[in-house]
Amino acid sequence: MEKTDGGVSPVVGVMLMLSVTVIIAAIVSAAAGGFSGTGKPAPSAILEVHFYENRSYGNFSVPAMTIEHISGSPLQTKDLSISTYFRNASGQLIKGYLLGEKAVPGDSAWTIFNPGTYSGVLFINDQDRFGSPLQSSGTGYKSWFGNASAVLMAGDVLVTPAQFCGPSQPHKNPGLNYILNFDTTDPANGYQAGAVITTKIVHIPSGQVIFDKDVVVV
Repeated sequence: MEKTDGGVSPVVGVMLMLSVTVIIAAIVSAAAGGFSGTGKPAPSAILEVHFYENRSYGNFSVPAMTIEHISGSPLQTKDLSISTYFRNASGQLIKGYLLGEKAVPGDSAWTIFNPGTYSGVLFINDQDRFGSPLQSSGTGYKSWFGNASAVLMAGDVLVTPAQFCGPSQPHKNPGLNYILNFDTTDPANGYQAGAVITTKIVHIPSGQVIFDKDVVVV
C-alpha cells in the first residue's frame, strides 16, 4: 500500500497558523505593556477650593480665591490645569482656564502692588519659603503657579494676589479675574455670595481629574 502525506499537510498548516497567532499576540501584548509604562501615575491629593465675594485684608476687602492642599502627594503646579465654569447674570456660560505661569500687573491705586510690579495669577502663600511673590518682571517666579519650583505640599495654600490689592480703590483682583475670565467687581456678571463656580483641576501628565466640584461663593 502506498503511503500518502495528504493527511499531514492540513495539520502542519493549522500548527503554523497557531504559531503565527501566538507570536502576534505576544508582540501586541509587549507593545501594550510598553505604552502603559510610559504614562505618569496620577498623584493622590485632597484639595479644597474657596471663592470669596469680599475677603477682608485689614482695612479693605476684595474678591478672592484659595486652593488648599489638605493631604496627600506633593503637586507640581506646572503639571496642573485649572478650569472654571460660571453662568453669569445673563445666563451666559463663561469658561476660565489657567495652565502654566501667568503674570498680572498691579494698579496705581495700590500701595505695594503698583504698575511695574507683577504677581502670579496664583502663588503659594509662604513667604518664609519663597519670599515675596511680587516681582519687577512678569517672566515668572518660584512661588507662582506653573513654576517648576512651585510644588504644592500638604498644608500649602495657593492664593490670588488679593492681599496686595489695596488699601485704596479699586478693590478688584486681577488674579481672580484672569482665572474666571471676567471682572468679578462688575455687578452685571453676578459674582456674589451664593453663586456657583464649577471648578476642575487636572493632572496633565496622567490626564486624571484630581478636583471637580461646584464651589459656592461665600
